[in-house]
Amino acid sequence: MKHSAYLRTAGFFICGALAQVDVPPNFTVGVPWQIIIQNTLDVTRPLQPTNVTVWDLDLYHIARNPNTVEYLRTNNPGTILVCYFNAGLAQDTDCDYDTKWRNSGLLGNIYDPEEPEFNNERWVNIKNQTARDWMKQRITLANQLGCDGVDPDNIDGYLRDADGNNGTWWDLSQDDYVSFVTELATHAHSLTTSQSHTMLIGQKNARELVGRLSGVLDFAVLEDCKRLREPGEPAFCRDFQAYIATEKPVFSIEYPSTLGDPETGACNARGVDDTEYHNSCDTIQDTAGFSPVLKIQGGDGELNNCTQYCTGMVPGTGVVVTATNPELDGIDCPPGATEY
Repeated sequence: MKHSAYLRTAGFFICGALAQVDVPPNFTVGVPWQIIIQNTLDVTRPLQPTNVTVWDLDLYHIARNPNTVEYLRTNNPGTILVCYFNAGLAQDTDCDYDTKWRNSGLLGNIYDPEEPEFNNERWVNIKNQTARDWMKQRITLANQLGCDGVDPDNIDGYLRDADGNNGTWWDLSQDDYVSFVTELATHAHSLTTSQSHTMLIGQKNARELVGRLSGVLDFAVLEDCKRLREPGEPAFCRDFQAYIATEKPVFSIEYPSTLGDPETGACNARGVDDTEYHNSCDTIQDTAGFSPVLKIQGGDGELNNCTQYCTGMVPGTGVVVTATNPELDGIDCPPGATEY
C-alpha cells in the first residue's frame, strides 16, 4: 500500500481503476482527537483543547450551526472535521427524518428494547437502494458543510439478527453491511473537500468486518475495546491493528466509570482513579498506535464535553471540559439539511 504525506491508495476499484485517496498530511497514526456527539460546540467561548487535530462532531449539529466549521479552523487552521451520523438507524432528531424516513417503510425495530433511551432510533433496511441513496445524501451534506470525513455509526446490525433473532426486522448479514459500507465509501471518495482532499470515511466498531473493510476505509473509531478484552472475549483491540499496519488512524474511546456521574454527566475534574487510568491509558501491544480518549460512561454523560487525555497533551489531570451550548442542539434544521 502506497502512502505518503499526500496520497494513500485505497484498496478498492472504481470503474476498473484503482481509486486514489488524497489524505490531509496531518491525518496520521496517533493524531490527537476529540469527540463530542451529545451537544453543540459553543462558538462564543474559547476552544479547548486547542492542540487537537481531529474533531468528531454530530453532522446535524453542524447543519444547524454551520459557523462551527469556521470556529474550529480559526482556532486551529489544521483542523480535520469528521462528521458523525447514524448510518444503520434513523432517529426523529435527524434533519431528514420527516422528509424521508418517517413514513418510508424502511424503518424496522427500535435500536434495543433494553435501552429505552434509544427508543427514537430504528434500524434501517440497508439492503434497500433508496435507503442507501439517502445515507449517501448525508455524506453529500457533510461535504457541503465543510466536513473532511464522516463517521458512520451502527454498521453492526447483523449482531442483532444473529442466530435467527432478526432484531433489526430486516434479517441483515455481515455481507449486507460490507456491501452497504463499501457503497458509502465509494461515494465519499468521489467527493473533494473544501480543503482540496478526498472525503474520508471510517469504520465504527463492527470488529467482525475489519478484514473486509480496512482496505476500503480510511480510519476506524472503536469504543471500549480494552474493557472487551476480558478472558474469553474476542480480541477487539487487536483486530483494528489492520488499520495501523496500513498507516491509518484508529481513534479509541474508553468509558471509565470514575470520570463522571453517568446520570447527570457531571465531569470529575480530578480525572479517573489510578486503576482506571492505567486500565484505559496504558499502551499494550493490541492498542499500539491508537489515539485514545476517555469519556463518561453511559447515561446523559456519554460523549458529552467531558474528556480526559492519556498523555501530557494538556496540563494537570488531562481533563478538558469543552464549551458546549445544549440550547443549540435542537433548533430548526435549515431547509437544505432536511433533504439530506
